[in-house]
Amino acid sequence: MPAARATWAAMISAHLNRFKRYPPGAEGVTGRPSVRFSLDGSGRVTSASLIRSSGSSALDEEAVATVRRASPFPAPPDGRGASFSVPVNFTHR
Repeated sequence: MPAARATWAAMISAHLNRFKRYPPGAEGVTGRPSVRFSLDGSGRVTSASLIRSSGSSALDEEAVATVRRASPFPAPPDGRGASFSVPVNFTHR
């Protein structure tokens, strides 16, 4: 099952990126806040918090909001929840 969990972790990252939005009012700002979040056995977010600031409160808030907006995530293959710590990279287009 380790391969299935690794594949699932990659799916989590891809799913999260689909919900990322550049926050209004932060034009020209780039940053990489990191968030920690936990999922239950069905892929729902049970907690989400900022663990490293980007230096921009708008980007930091949006990183946590992205996790919450992306819920539910793909369910884990073994039905066991998990926690993730990930950077959310914001580059202004």
